[in-house]
Amino acid sequence: MVVSVGTFLSAMAGSMVNLALPSLGRDLAVSLTTSRWVVQVMLLVMGALLLVAGRLGDIIGHRLIYLVGFVLFGAASLVCGLVNSFGWLVVARALQGVGGAMVLATSPALLTLSFPVSMRGRALGMQATATYLGLALGPALGGLIVTALGWRWTFFVYVPASAAVLVLGALFLPARTTKEPGREPRRIDVPGVFLLVLGLPLLLLSLSWSRTVGSAAGQALLVAGLGLVLLAVFIIRGLRVPDPLYDLRMFRSRLFTSAVLCAVCNYVALFAVLIILPFYLEEGLGMSPAMVGAILTVQPAVMALTASPSGWLSDRIGSRWLSAGGLALLSAGILGLSTQGLHGNPWSIVPWLGLVGLGVGLFVSPNSSAMMGAASRKQQGQAGAMMAESRIVGMFLGVAISSAVFAAAGGRTGGMWRPQEFQAMGLALKAGAGAALLGALAAMLRGRTR
Repeated sequence: MVVSVGTFLSAMAGSMVNLALPSLGRDLAVSLTTSRWVVQVMLLVMGALLLVAGRLGDIIGHRLIYLVGFVLFGAASLVCGLVNSFGWLVVARALQGVGGAMVLATSPALLTLSFPVSMRGRALGMQATATYLGLALGPALGGLIVTALGWRWTFFVYVPASAAVLVLGALFLPARTTKEPGREPRRIDVPGVFLLVLGLPLLLLSLSWSRTVGSAAGQALLVAGLGLVLLAVFIIRGLRVPDPLYDLRMFRSRLFTSAVLCAVCNYVALFAVLIILPFYLEEGLGMSPAMVGAILTVQPAVMALTASPSGWLSDRIGSRWLSAGGLALLSAGILGLSTQGLHGNPWSIVPWLGLVGLGVGLFVSPNSSAMMGAASRKQQGQAGAMMAESRIVGMFLGVAISSAVFAAAGGRTGGMWRPQEFQAMGLALKAGAGAALLGALAAMLRGRTR
């Protein structure tokens, strides 16, 4: 219950803030493009620090890192609501990202260490359900809050909520750690931290610039190259030092490697839909924002209904077929959406969105259970961090690939769509469907997992 409440709040936080961006931009006198840093900075910080937070959890205890994460998240939420400067708002959102990384990296470890192996999929399924409920309710609740109280209250609501999670966590979360008896406490690889927190954000930031052209595109390539060099040094160092920041030997497990690849492919495909479809519905078909929000709620609602039963089933038959089948259904749903074009309507779109939600809901819990189960007890924080890292990397890749394909095919946004935009949308979505099929193949190659 404690972990699910925390996950629900974290998921709702991102989807609510997106609704507040126009109002926030007007109040702080910044453009829409600039205001998106409110969303982007949190994701970049989380991506940089997830593996660090997971390692800290394995060393000093997941419960402590989880609770400190909510202290930071709640305090930063209060600052976000109080500031009158856009610069300070971005700083506060970065602090929220630090807290979010600590929460997301340790919550799967808390679950897998608190339940027997026979219930691991069910526990992770309940957490996934909480995530999708947060994603489904966030836009509707955020719209009501912005309309009635203003954008600042989309941050203020997390202060009492974080306090409630802290009280529940102090009372009910297990106080165990994963320290090995008779072994000296392990240390954080500080040079490894430095390489990671510089290299990964640079790479992710360059992906967000995938639609740039001219000199800006050259700068994006330079940033990407620098990020890749730093990450390459990080990997080489991790293979040589006795206590690296992240134990890369975990990837010797075919099951763990497959689960990570599948997770990345899943989120590449999913975010291809999430980035393209709102423009298609609003600019292509002329739907109102309220109607668009209602239609897009179908997908996370189906995901929420499916994730928990899928986790329960994975405890009995393993993750291989559920993961592969879920990704195959996701691919089919995206291919269906790619055929809608100019003559699409809400009644023809909703079934395909439901199929996308069904595929993701079937996939996530079994795959998460496989990833956590492939790691030892002393590596659960690192495995949980990689689970969240896969989501963020997949999100940036999905947005970058789908946006690049859309632009390369002659598509543009910001006005009513021409036939060219509908064709470009179909190609971008087919790229996402291809990523899902690649993930299904990776799931089949993992072997038996029961």
